[in-house]
Amino acid sequence: MGLRIGVGGSMGPGGPYSVISSFGKSQEGAAFNPRVMQRLLGFVRPYWHLLALGATLMAAGAGLNLLAPYLAKVAIDSFIRLGDVAGLSRIAVATAIVYAGIYGTSFGQTYTLSLLSQRVLAALRGQLFRHLQELHLGFHDVHIVGVTISRVINDVDVINNLLSQGLVSIVGDLPIVVGIVVVMLSL
Repeated sequence: MGLRIGVGGSMGPGGPYSVISSFGKSQEGAAFNPRVMQRLLGFVRPYWHLLALGATLMAAGAGLNLLAPYLAKVAIDSFIRLGDVAGLSRIAVATAIVYAGIYGTSFGQTYTLSLLSQRVLAALRGQLFRHLQELHLGFHDVHIVGVTISRVINDVDVINNLLSQGLVSIVGDLPIVVGIVVVMLSL
């Protein structure tokens, strides 16, 4: 009885040659799969309050990002042109408060979404671990354990990046861009 990596002999579809030659080749899927997103949202659902807080901070940050250039416009048009130093001082203080608010909302949003991401990933890793433990031993005969572990780690890392950074970039920048266009067209 020898060591079996797969079925079909040494050169067959499950043999060592085919397994080693296909190592590192990923199976590309669709760019967006609604079914996968629905399953991922199932992991996010218990932490909806963190998602709501992150979205609120994101909206507040977008509003503050739009307010800062408007304050600069008011400072130039109303106070610098007229030489009103007292008014310019008030606008400078308001601008400093706005930038402090931008910093605060950005920090809070990053912290909240990172916390959400870590909690979702802990639940996902736990479920993946339980699933791997419940697999039939024949599965490990056919699949190299290192490849399975590598795929689990890489897939979880991609989900971590999506939740903690990609979501912020995609969803957070859209209101800012729309707001900038609206403000530019209204001035």
